[in-house]
Amino acid sequence: MIDRIVNVLIVAAMVSVLVLFELGSIARGDAFFIAAAMVILFTGQQLIAREKMGFAEAATSMFTRPQTYRSRSSFAAYFACLALGALVTAQVVAFA
Repeated sequence: MIDRIVNVLIVAAMVSVLVLFELGSIARGDAFFIAAAMVILFTGQQLIAREKMGFAEAATSMFTRPQTYRSRSSFAAYFACLALGALVTAQVVAFA
């Protein structure tokens, strides 16, 4: 249950970065830094969860084997975070 709450909070934080960037409350560089930091930390968390695998196997399993996630909500939250981070990055680059 706590894992699901944490996943929802991470996605909500990424959505808030996107919304605040769209509203102009966050500068481009700040929005990019926050989004990149969240994606890096979430990716690190997913890699740590696969510590018994080698690095290459863990990295590929994150994208090719959804059954390696603890729950379906972790899988959905990770890819939602990646998608929102990519959207923030694309808009920062497009409006630069």
